[in-house]
Amino acid sequence: MSQLARTHAHETLVWASKDRRARHTFNYDLINSPNPGSQMSSVWRIRSVPKREKLHGYHPTQKPLRLVRRALLASTREGNLVFDPFCGSGTTAVAAKELDRFFVGAEMEREYAELAERRIGAAGRGVVLREISETFWDGT
Repeated sequence: MSQLARTHAHETLVWASKDRRARHTFNYDLINSPNPGSQMSSVWRIRSVPKREKLHGYHPTQKPLRLVRRALLASTREGNLVFDPFCGSGTTAVAAKELDRFFVGAEMEREYAELAERRIGAAGRGVVLREISETFWDGT
């Protein structure tokens, strides 16, 4: 009897601030559908990690950049500091760098810390943010 491969159907994101009196950031306009008549869903349909995101190495629980970019766009502003206590392959760091955010992370496994270092080094600062801004402001 063969077994089907299983993938996680959901991912839990923790959103926190260091100051409970501070206003939180929620950039609804950046992550909502371009169709003004549709409402954003709490379910984001995002494919698993594409092979091109694993060019620098393999991590068993690597998250898709598209998922992390969207979460960071929703909850941070340009120049904010993002902390990932389980850095793994560095997906959060790569997304933060591409969106012109600062990043601090922690990873106990040397192999994965080195993988994250390679991925972060290959990422371009602000690259994705410029693409999003051009699309958003041009209305295309």
